Amino acid sequence: MANYSLGIKDFDKFYDLYLYSFNREDSEQKKNALHTRYEHSLVYGIMNGDKLGSGLFSIPFTVDFHGVNYHMNGIGDVMSAPEFAGKGGAGKLINAAMKDMYKNNVTLSYLAPFSYEFYRQFGYEHVFDHVLMEIPSDKWTHIKAPKVGHVERVSLSEVPVQARKLYDNHNSLGGVNREDWWWDHMAYKHSDWFAALYYEDDDNLGGYLFYSKEGDTLKIHEWVTKDPNSYRALASFVTKHSSTFDKFVYESDDSEVKTDLLDEPKIADVRTVPYMSARIVNLKSFVMKYPFIKYNLDPIVIEVTDSLKWNNHHWRLSIKNGDVKFEKTQEPGTIQITIETLTKAMFGTRQLDSLAHYGAVNGDAVSIDRLSHALVSEKPQLRDYF
Repeated sequence: MANYSLGIKDFDKFYDLYLYSFNREDSEQKKNALHTRYEHSLVYGIMNGDKLGSGLFSIPFTVDFHGVNYHMNGIGDVMSAPEFAGKGGAGKLINAAMKDMYKNNVTLSYLAPFSYEFYRQFGYEHVFDHVLMEIPSDKWTHIKAPKVGHVERVSLSEVPVQARKLYDNHNSLGGVNREDWWWDHMAYKHSDWFAALYYEDDDNLGGYLFYSKEGDTLKIHEWVTKDPNSYRALASFVTKHSSTFDKFVYESDDSEVKTDLLDEPKIADVRTVPYMSARIVNLKSFVMKYPFIKYNLDPIVIEVTDSLKWNNHHWRLSIKNGDVKFEKTQEPGTIQITIETLTKAMFGTRQLDSLAHYGAVNGDAVSIDRLSHALVSEKPQLRDYF
């Protein structure tokens, strides 16, 4: 099998292709940020003469999914030179990366698709959404700041370690467990962002807000609060910018629309934006640790169709007193499903019985209903991008 791995000596070629493929201007900051990702990634590429024809990152992370930690590799910066495009280079690299993931006991993979349809051929399915809310600054709901605590404004590089712990406490729906290097990379990459920090009277951090100034717009990128006081303090902080900016934009990883919390809901321009895709790389590993919400489940045979041969089987699933059994079987499937649709259902993006209603799942209605009610129903959330 061909070896597509790149080493540190290949970085300049990777960077040159990155600049050209994504139409980026060369800068020290961009180069350093990419170099950090390069150092922390498994890097793949195909040469075209003395230049790099295609390349991508496979970045090792862990994610917290309802209290269960899974190894996940984020696929990023998938690119091909125009003279090398159309030769299947990206596909070869993605398949090589997934084989290495399986070999290295990585259960999941996420990526940001330029085309959801294109990446479905590799087993990736859209599971994460963001909600984008745009509102005139003078129509932002005016909330009085609490009489306790205070807000401090700093650059992203000055955000204290307490914020990392606060993030961890509010990350349990499939989001990335951010390691220190990733936090540092975020701060360097987004050096023009600001952070508003709400401190309680005992100087414990109660909430934070990451935002940027973009012309006449204040854009909120991340907002984490632990109680009403922290929410009110940071909402009031935003309000105090109403004379400086024409509009406020908030991109939330929570796909629930919350216009009911506004004084004038119709004023807000709100839309759901499809975000990133996920792929189950190792189905057995995912199921054996999966946080099923049923303590008992009579046997169900699931016929899974997948291009990855180790997932492409009939599987017999049962749960007895919380003990999960998931084994290959020769029995006929009572449920027939693709790995893409199964990913969507198991992540909670859409319930299995709903997917069956729309023709995405076939099989016995009783089995589909029983499995549907054993899977998590809360929609997944992902803040990070790679």
